[in-house]
Amino acid sequence: MSKEIEKKCIDAIRFLSIDMVQKANSGHPGAPMSLAPLAFTLWKDHLVFNPENPDWVNRDRFILSAGHASALLYSMLHLTGYNLTINDLKEFRQFGSKTPGHPENTITDGVEATTGPLGQGFSNGIGMAIAAKKINTHDKRLGNHNIYSIVSDGDLMEGITSEAASLAGTLKLNNIIYIYDSNKISIEGSTDKAFTENVKLRFESYDWNVINIENSEDYEIISDAISNAKNSDKPSLLILKSKIGFGSPNKYNSEKAHGEALGENEVDLTRKKLKWQYAPFDIPEEIYSYFSKIVSEKIKFYNSSDTKNISYPELNLDEDWIKNLIDGDVPENISTRDASGKIINNLASQTNLIFGGSADLAGSTKTFIDNSNSINYQDFSGLNMHYGVREHAMAAINNGIALYSNFIPYGGTFLIFSDYMRNSIRLSALSKLQVLYILTHDSIALGEDGPTHQPISQLMSLRLIPNLNVYRPADYLETIICYKKSLTTPDTPSAFVLSRQTLPTLKIDDLKNIEKGAYIIKRENNNSKIDLILISTGSEVSLCLEASKKLQEMNVNTRVVSMPCWELYDKQSKEYKESILPKDINNRISVEAGTSIGWSQYVGDSGISIGINDFGESAPGKIIMEKKGFSVENICNTYKKLLER
Repeated sequence: MSKEIEKKCIDAIRFLSIDMVQKANSGHPGAPMSLAPLAFTLWKDHLVFNPENPDWVNRDRFILSAGHASALLYSMLHLTGYNLTINDLKEFRQFGSKTPGHPENTITDGVEATTGPLGQGFSNGIGMAIAAKKINTHDKRLGNHNIYSIVSDGDLMEGITSEAASLAGTLKLNNIIYIYDSNKISIEGSTDKAFTENVKLRFESYDWNVINIENSEDYEIISDAISNAKNSDKPSLLILKSKIGFGSPNKYNSEKAHGEALGENEVDLTRKKLKWQYAPFDIPEEIYSYFSKIVSEKIKFYNSSDTKNISYPELNLDEDWIKNLIDGDVPENISTRDASGKIINNLASQTNLIFGGSADLAGSTKTFIDNSNSINYQDFSGLNMHYGVREHAMAAINNGIALYSNFIPYGGTFLIFSDYMRNSIRLSALSKLQVLYILTHDSIALGEDGPTHQPISQLMSLRLIPNLNVYRPADYLETIICYKKSLTTPDTPSAFVLSRQTLPTLKIDDLKNIEKGAYIIKRENNNSKIDLILISTGSEVSLCLEASKKLQEMNVNTRVVSMPCWELYDKQSKEYKESILPKDINNRISVEAGTSIGWSQYVGDSGISIGINDFGESAPGKIIMEKKGFSVENICNTYKKLLER
């Protein structure tokens, strides 16, 4: 009887997935059909969870890196008692539903990570495994669990998984158990067209424990393999030889089962072949009852745990944490990357919840915490991570760290290399994660490294990402306040765009106004009409202040506005915005050492933007800046051009 009911449970998973995709006429049925036995045994025999407390700190984490197989995950969450009803499954891929096309951690209970872009979930899991090891060094009751993931052929084709897997092997993350769905089918057909490598040898070379599973239908063999992986002292990859679209008479083991609904006729034929006699979304009570027994055992284990009432530590920084930075020995001249380094070290002296590193650029990005050890496979207590030259994996791993608990991870590199990280940064924003991106060498002013390293479009491209606060501070003080603001926005990642060159510390009357994203750093002369508003960010603010002196000598009544964060300014009231950029003042010039695209929203149709819309040059930074128009003289000449319009 046990075998019979277990087979019915597996087929229930299959047909819930099939029916979801068919009703939506959109989705990926093939993988759920072949992976149903794996999902069943994973949830039944291994996964530690409690649907009544989905956020329990000591639960196992399951990540569906193959996010296109979302119907499989939704079926399991429904059957195991999470807050996901049969009606929710019927709304698969529909507007406003709890069952979007790819899993999203902010929408559905039990979804640990937003996945879909291949390779992301794989790398998120590495971050979670690091976080688990790290939290265990502070409280031995926590972090004693595994990170599971289903990964696909497509995941392993993506370069990011090589980056992340290599680091996982170096750190000997034995709490990683990944199941590779090796069905050798992609959307274009057989993976042999583009992917013939020996995955086993590849992962063994990363120092992973690799186990082959030849029969994806034998859930007992699968369970034994998972049990063996739990005893490994290395991260584990279980290579599951599966056949996509299991049960489909005409689309079995074919790309036709991959990325589209089977079709009504094929669904009927599949029902007949697997002897599933129930209507769409009709699950027999005996199956619900069987899963209920599984869940009751999970809850019993939860109730016996000494961690059921524990929460992860919260970030409790004293409101005065910045006093020693502001009221102490304030440097007259300092690069904003160095300012950032001072701030990070200050924070590290007060909390162990903020940690991170760089893509092999700690000395240049000033991301090293001086009085702390480096994380390594023998000791995870330190605050310094060494990611190696792996920008994309660094960002995705940090997402995993943030998803895991209340850690606030940071990752540093040059701004130009944010292009390598973009997909992960975007997912930080979509997933509402408090990740800090420290992006230095922010403009052509970095100098001699030349146009390969000089960012032009990167700053603006980051501003295009919703729910990402992009900070480009003008000096030491602005950098401090930008960090302060980032730490009070827990659902928003932050990108700090920082200078290599030293900048003067400016006179700022009210530091609180910095938190509004834009403020008046130099007011026009009283009792006179404003002739010109200069708007700037970062290193160009001090340039605009110098230009305003020259303009005043020319009897041009000039206001200077510093705009360190567009996103914060855009959220301010109409009244505040009017006080900063009055509508009746049309003479406006923006000055920023990056593309000018986008500045029209602040300078208006009558204004002019001084920017750079081509590539830089290899030469000393000051010379390049002058040659590209970032000079007092050019700002004054640009004002003259305004008057000629």
